[in-house]
Amino acid sequence: MPPGGRLTRANPTPLPPSRYITGAQWLSGRYDPPSNQWGDILPTVWSDDGSTYVLMDDGGVDVPLAGGFWRQSFAKITGIPPNLHFKRVATASTPAPTTWTKVGGNPDNDDGPLGPFYSIGFAEAGGVFYATQQENWNWGANGPFNGLAGIAYSTDHGKTWMFPARGFPPPLGNLTFVDGGGPGGAYPDGYMYAIGTEREFNASGMVLGRVQTGVANVTDPTKWQWYAGSANGVPQWSSSATAATPVLKWNSHITYPEMTYDAGLHRYLLTFTYSYSSNVPAVWNGGAELIVAESPTPWGPFSFVASSREFGPSNGYGAGLPSQWISANGRTLWLKWAANFDGCAKGLDCSGKYGFNVAKVQLTVAPPAKKPPAKKTAQPKAHKTDKVRTVAVVSGTALPLLLIGLVGWRSNWFRRRRD
Repeated sequence: MPPGGRLTRANPTPLPPSRYITGAQWLSGRYDPPSNQWGDILPTVWSDDGSTYVLMDDGGVDVPLAGGFWRQSFAKITGIPPNLHFKRVATASTPAPTTWTKVGGNPDNDDGPLGPFYSIGFAEAGGVFYATQQENWNWGANGPFNGLAGIAYSTDHGKTWMFPARGFPPPLGNLTFVDGGGPGGAYPDGYMYAIGTEREFNASGMVLGRVQTGVANVTDPTKWQWYAGSANGVPQWSSSATAATPVLKWNSHITYPEMTYDAGLHRYLLTFTYSYSSNVPAVWNGGAELIVAESPTPWGPFSFVASSREFGPSNGYGAGLPSQWISANGRTLWLKWAANFDGCAKGLDCSGKYGFNVAKVQLTVAPPAKKPPAKKTAQPKAHKTDKVRTVAVVSGTALPLLLIGLVGWRSNWFRRRRD
């Protein structure tokens, strides 16, 4: 089955078309999640041990209860797409899973290894895992986020977690770390970057933050800096999240953005979806479109690459391009996403699964600009009578021979003149 409509250059965004990445196409259909995995959002980490880890909300792997789930949980992924295998990361603090019946249809009554929080941001730096803990919000009305209870960390690949409990203010509920493009995070400038929007579905702005690596920095909101515009092409940073300048603005059109550095193309790839309706429940089940954009830096400027209508199908979200599955030249990638957590409106294709869907993507890159041909410099023509001879510096017995040659040449020249 296809992931959705064709990837095309039809541009519904306010972004200019990319002149570097000039197109994209699906190289495969959609592959289902493994039978033992379900859940959504699905941020991945390419760990320093070479493995891939994933964070799942409202789901899990090998849940030991029929229809059971955790508020959030972790798994280790082995294999390469589409042949992926998921194994749950067991933790001593993981509570027993629950079901929708047990929680009365309210996931706020559920826990996971990070506590009673949803978690969207997941990253690694210096061998340490980081995961966000979202304050609860009125998700049933697609309301704005209420900030973070904190950023948890683990030094043993997710087996145990520490909770500094330093809160981050709104609108940073879905703070999502930028995939740095290499194992262990790959942060060449020493900063981890993260993006966020003011609500889950059909947000209007995306902000960018950064923080130096290290537990004391990442978990402390006072150590974070927020992009606040540029001055003469130089990014400016503020200590206040409320003073952040959006790096992307599109009224009611940004859902769960993710950003990945494509090392082969030296570009940051931004993926997000938007729902055709902003009204509840159509914002969840009335159809969605995928957008792919690119930029030379995490703060932009972003350019449009491709779009896919009825993506999912038909209600895809949490789309991302994990860097561990990008080819060396940066042009072949695997997209992951979840779909249809609330089902589909009548008439829509509802084949996309509530789990780790994947599909293969190919990007088309513009050929290098041709250099204009070099201008030919006119060379002066020698007169026929101008005979140039190369004469070496001579000494000793070679000098008389040279003089004899010159005398002979001059005699011949005069003889021709008389003739």
